[in-house]
Amino acid sequence: MIVAMQDSASEDQIQQVIDRLVQFGFEVHRSTGAHQTVLGGVGVPRDFDTGVVEIMPGVQEVHRITSPYKLAGRSFRPEGTVVSLQMALKSAAGKLS
Repeated sequence: MIVAMQDSASEDQIQQVIDRLVQFGFEVHRSTGAHQTVLGGVGVPRDFDTGVVEIMPGVQEVHRITSPYKLAGRSFRPEGTVVSLQMALKSAAGKLS
């Protein structure tokens, strides 16, 4: 999850957002630029409501950047995956079928 803070956000407001994200179980990475601070929240709980953070003082916008089953979807590997299986079935008599 990405949390973009307002240009005018105070250090106290930024710290309150960081503390809240940590309470929810996120690992927070902070990036402070010349005009804006951006927080990256790693470990988004599946049912997390971004609105909880969006309404906090100093927050400009919040973007959820993960989706369930991301590694299994076409957005991660658009060319698809081929799985080759080599199987031999034996009958009760021990013969291959």
